[in-house]
Amino acid sequence: MELAIIAFRKMIVMFIILVVGIIAYKTKVVTKEGNSTLSDLLLLIVNPVVIFMSFQMEFTHELFIKLWISIGFAAICHIIAIAVSYIAIGKKVKDFEIERVSAIYSNCGFIGIPIISALFGQEGVFYLAAYIAVFNILLWTQGYMLMTGKKDRKVILKGIFSPCVIAAVLGIICFCFKISVFKEADEAFNHISNMNTPLAMLVAGVTIAQSDVINALKNIRLYYVCLLKLIIIPVVCAFVLKLFGTDNVVTMTSIVEIACPVGASCTMFAIRYDKNAVYASELYVISTLFSAVSLPLVIMAAGYM
Repeated sequence: MELAIIAFRKMIVMFIILVVGIIAYKTKVVTKEGNSTLSDLLLLIVNPVVIFMSFQMEFTHELFIKLWISIGFAAICHIIAIAVSYIAIGKKVKDFEIERVSAIYSNCGFIGIPIISALFGQEGVFYLAAYIAVFNILLWTQGYMLMTGKKDRKVILKGIFSPCVIAAVLGIICFCFKISVFKEADEAFNHISNMNTPLAMLVAGVTIAQSDVINALKNIRLYYVCLLKLIIIPVVCAFVLKLFGTDNVVTMTSIVEIACPVGASCTMFAIRYDKNAVYASELYVISTLFSAVSLPLVIMAAGYM
């Protein structure tokens, strides 16, 4: 219950910043192009720095083992999400690619990092970095092939070697070989890391401001996909992971990450590969709004398992 309350309070803080983002767009302080720049800044610089700094911890064999457990749990969560989405969303459904990718791949960076940081601090972000590495590898292999129906080795390799994955690899190397950044760099990188939550929610707010939320809420199908993404898949994952009886922080980190709303990556794929980008954007926006309630509920349910 305590974790659910902390998560709910953090979601309130994040949604206040989100509202500021909406106002910023409506008052033309931030344009659509400006939001794209902020998104790139977050994805290419801030998130990788957060991930890298999460590994600036004293090496212990216990942490090393838990890191690999986190990688395994991330893989299990995605396998479950893929299986459930393929069962629940048939190929005959219009825009089934959009719905499946939306159900599988969460906003584990923009939303996940501030939530995990609030719940578990640096240790949680340490395990989260492993999750994000698995997420990126699967997104640019299974996710890419699902969305396009193609296998493009160059695109897949480019996605696998994304800044977040590179940051995770460098972080693991530094962790294992006990390499610490010097004091001034540590302070500078921590300042950059602190930009994650405000930037992420400002970007989300500006994105929502560009969407027709009222019209999106009229789409009944959207509620079905959100139910899969925000409740059913996370609860199934929580039940399975709890069977392992592993450290609670490791387990809950993966559960929170899979319970995050639809990732912006689905909209990005839809735009790039000529799919229904409007529908993808609606799923991103509405699931983000619903997650203010669903995420604390999933955390509470996992606590009773």
